[in-house]
Amino acid sequence: MPFNFTSVPSTWELCFNKDCTHKDTCMHYFAGQHLPADKMMGFAIYPNTLQNEKYRFYIEKRMIRATWGFRKLFLNVKHVDDTPIRREIQQYLSSRPTYYRYMNGQLTLTPKQQKGIINIFRSYGYTEELDFDNYIDRYSYE
Repeated sequence: MPFNFTSVPSTWELCFNKDCTHKDTCMHYFAGQHLPADKMMGFAIYPNTLQNEKYRFYIEKRMIRATWGFRKLFLNVKHVDDTPIRREIQQYLSSRPTYYRYMNGQLTLTPKQQKGIINIFRSYGYTEELDFDNYIDRYSYE
């Protein structure tokens, strides 16, 4: 899959440790290798991380099926359950503004988050046609 550096979170640490034995499968190193020429500073993983051959910042380079948007999930929800479910999802995602970022596609839900939200619907008795609005395959930064 083509890599777009704009998908890298702004606080993501980049790695440039060419001697690391994990570099071929590490998302930090992979992102660092795609650094745009106009990016001059940011977060980094320092070379001293490799001491004693321990690499605690390793994140496996992998793809996930991410999603955003909740409209389809609420299509068959009873009016009485609508507000309580929305509030639970907002709490699960930590805040109302964050909820709207996931709703509008500014952020994408990981498979773990998707499962958590589906479980909220199931706790209210909704088990069928639980689909998010949009799906995308992307690199995982989690």
